[in-house]
Amino acid sequence: MRTGPAPLGAFGLASLALWAHLAFAADPVPAGGVPAAGSGAAEAAEDDGSRVTYLSLGGAFSRGLGADPLGALYLWRAPASGESRLRALVSVIANEVRYDAGPSGGKGPRVVLSFDSQTFPWAVAEVVDGTEVRGEELEFFQARAGAGLLWRAALGPGESYNGFDAGLTVEAGALWFRRGSETSPDFVLPGDTPEVRVHLRLRADALSRNDLSLPDAGWSAGLDGTWGGRTSWSAWGSPASGLSRDGRTWASVSAYAWAALRVPGLPDRHRLVPSFHAGAGTGLDRFSTFRLGAGSAWGDFESLSRPVLPGAGVEEIAAARYAVAGLEYRYAVLPVLFVQMRGTLAWAGGVRTSTLPALSVGLTSGLPWDSAIELCGSWNFGLENARADAAEKGRAGFLVNVSKVF
Repeated sequence: MRTGPAPLGAFGLASLALWAHLAFAADPVPAGGVPAAGSGAAEAAEDDGSRVTYLSLGGAFSRGLGADPLGALYLWRAPASGESRLRALVSVIANEVRYDAGPSGGKGPRVVLSFDSQTFPWAVAEVVDGTEVRGEELEFFQARAGAGLLWRAALGPGESYNGFDAGLTVEAGALWFRRGSETSPDFVLPGDTPEVRVHLRLRADALSRNDLSLPDAGWSAGLDGTWGGRTSWSAWGSPASGLSRDGRTWASVSAYAWAALRVPGLPDRHRLVPSFHAGAGTGLDRFSTFRLGAGSAWGDFESLSRPVLPGAGVEEIAAARYAVAGLEYRYAVLPVLFVQMRGTLAWAGGVRTSTLPALSVGLTSGLPWDSAIELCGSWNFGLENARADAAEKGRAGFLVNVSKVF
């Protein structure tokens, strides 16, 4: 048995040398949002990570479900003077924008404004046992604008994303629906309705991040509590499986925590990254429930708040309560090349309860021209694939994500 690395040979050595030259000749872009130290043409102005613009494009590929596209334009504006912060993910058909402003210095009380929308121009179906239920597909649209107050405090190590936020917002908007091309004729369509939410949001970030925005040391945690009400709502769904009467009023709470730790007795190239996400709610329906699925969690404090389920489609699993625990081992092959191995144990309860353990292997690398790539392959032992006679346990998934800073 060979215990050391396999010989590269002349071609392998030449390829590795060329890759290293290209990777270090151009400043790498972070995989999730914080610019690499000293990156970009305006190095002096952006060393503190206060101004970030990047485009991220990719997809999640799940056996049996095909490909789900991923991508958005990311904007972060947080001047060092601290009088305002803007975070936005923009893809036209799905958007998240949050802006807060207050006294210079970035501490104390602040006004916060928010907007989010989802207007996919295609019908979306729920997935059961690895099969999309096309008879219940819907074109589902939502948009909300919010306003409220936020209290901000400083938190080490003093990077652009670090700090403690406690915010309360009132978010008003609407939901509206259309039938898809395969929606069953007897499916009772939900009625269009205004919706109001009260949202308590806590974020604490004391993480330092490496040159590719991966957590390097420290911790991050957060909590969301939401109460929602719809002014015009009635029973909807498939008469055969029973109409849904939930959703007129509902409440949910979710929390998360991350840490990045040195591995005792090993060099600085090694890291352990544990994480935990959990949530529970009452009165939830298809349009307010928690969603678990594939995606990238690396990046800023808000990216870390999203639970990721390896091997799943994007937002595949609807859960009224869930818990997801992960432990990642990461090794820095080079300053801009990291390999990752991750174990995930997820539990989701809703229509039925599922235990969803998974193993993942990934790579995150800086590329020339202020770019980066994230690759991850996963096997989820609990997810199911549809078969002619019965569902089969076990599903493979693959994630690719390419980012380019501007």
